This record gives sequence, structure tokens and C-alpha cells, in this order.
Amino acid sequence: MSASATGVWNWIGRHWRPVWMPRSAVVAAVIVAGLVLSTAGAGSIALGSPSTAGAGQGRPAAGPPSDTAALQPEASRLAMHYAGNPRALGERGRMALVVGRNDATVADFLRLRWVGRLDAQLERYGAWLASTDQARLALGVAGVEHYGTEIHNGLLHNGPSRLIIVSIAAQRLIAYDNGRAVADTPVTTGRPSLPTDIGAMRVVSKDAPWTMHSPWPRGAPEWYPDTPVQMVLWFTNNGEGLHDASWQPDSTLGPGSQNGPFASHGCIHLPLAAVGTLFAWASLGTPVVVYPGDGSPRADQAAQRSVDAAGNPIAGVRGA
Repeated sequence: MSASATGVWNWIGRHWRPVWMPRSAVVAAVIVAGLVLSTAGAGSIALGSPSTAGAGQGRPAAGPPSDTAALQPEASRLAMHYAGNPRALGERGRMALVVGRNDATVADFLRLRWVGRLDAQLERYGAWLASTDQARLALGVAGVEHYGTEIHNGLLHNGPSRLIIVSIAAQRLIAYDNGRAVADTPVTTGRPSLPTDIGAMRVVSKDAPWTMHSPWPRGAPEWYPDTPVQMVLWFTNNGEGLHDASWQPDSTLGPGSQNGPFASHGCIHLPLAAVGTLFAWASLGTPVVVYPGDGSPRADQAAQRSVDAAGNPIAGVRGA
């Protein structure tokens, strides 16, 4: 919408375990991550902002093992547990790789200095998931889980104290306050022809109530009539915001809805209760990170970024 004119990880935590439990207990699940902001220049969204950054921001919470010997006990446990069922073991590893890649993508968007080193190790062990040797496969799974956890913990506990993430693939929003989820909700993002921008942005203003005005003229394919909403948190200056959508049943939010009849013109639709929580909780400057979340390698997801270093979209206007 226009202002003139709208970890898998916590998903895993929600459906498989609390986010603070060990990763080994719940790795078979997909698509969301926490996130942080890193220093990157005066005009960029930066981790170093006193209002948003937590302690230990320059490095993940704990260091990785020096070599594969440290992973061997867990690899042996996995090999024994999945003895005779390498397919299930491989699937566990692939799920963990999806989660780790998504978290690494968020870290890349935020220019966290340590992500390259940990992501390289994640991919190193990820390559072993194709092995037909069960011992090597088990070590690959153990490595992927370990390095994925390192990345995830760095995002959750060494970044901005308040942050909002949105996975395009999962069509899900999670808001974190000091690593604790305060909102976790299905959403609907922009339609394929007017996709929600991808990258690290921030809450720039809030309005309640608000009437959405189409930035496109009557008769244009994208035009829509004036549309009132209860609350909106704008996260770009070209018309993208988080808001309620009374015309969309809550049951239609979630995966795939960006391709359905209620897909937005670039904004992010939320249930009224969820946007109410965010409106009261999020201050101006709260980071909003939108990421593909499709589990592809970090470089492939990062290539889809559509905002500059300051979080400004490089595409055209958006709307309801």
C-alpha cells in the first residue's frame, strides 16, 4: 500500500520445539529465522545502533569446533539411531540445511561479518549429505546441524533487541524481543507482478486508522478503490506496510497466498490481532527483514534482494 496511496526456525520452534531448545531435538522442519543488523555505513541499516543492538553483536554466541573430531560423538549417535535407514538420516540433514541456509541469508542481508565463515562450513558439511557412506552422511548431518545452530544463535541473541522477519516462502511473520517471539502469524505478501521487496528495511512510520489510496489511476490493472485499515506500520517510503485486511479471511493467509485472490499490491496483510500487537510493540526504526526463505544457498537468496544498503526499494511504488 502507498503512504500516499500498504528458524523456518521459529516455525520449527512453534511446531516442533521451543526456539531455545537444542537443535538436535527438532531439526526435521523448515523455514524461518531470527535476525540481526550489522554495521555497514552511515546510511545503512546497522547492527551497531544503540537502540537496537545487543551485546556480543560482532560474533555468534559460541565458536564452532576446530575440526570434525568434535562432531564425531554426535555423528556416531546419529549413525546408530538411523542404522538401516539412511534415507531418513539424509532427510534430517536436508531439513537442517534448509534452516541453516535461510538463517545465513538473513545474516547476509544484515552484513554480519561472521556469516561467511560459518556458512562455508555449513555448505561443506551439506555437500556430504549426498554421500552413500552412512558414517560420512552422519558426520555431514552433525556438521550441518552444528553450524546451522551457530548461525541461528548468532541471529537470535547477538542482534537487534527488537526485530521483525518475514519469510516469502512460508508466508509467515515473526517478531522477536530479545530472542523471544512476541508475534508469530501467517501473512499474505505481494502478488507476483507487485512482489513485496526483499531485504533489510525498518519501520519508518505508523498510522491508525488509515485509508489506502491507490497510486495507480482508475482504469489501470492495479487500481483499487480507497480502502480503510485499522493500523499500518510502514516499512518503506514507496508504500509498503504491515496492516490488517478486513476483506481477506484470516483462513486464507499463509503459504501460497501471495499467488491467490487476496495477494497484495506489495504490502503485507496480517490478522487484526497481530497487527495490533506489532503496532503497540514496534517503535520507529524496528528492523523489518523480508527474505525468500526457500532453502536455496545464501548467494542465490541474496541475489533476490531488491533494496539498497539503507533499506530503500530500487523498484517502483507499491499498494494495498
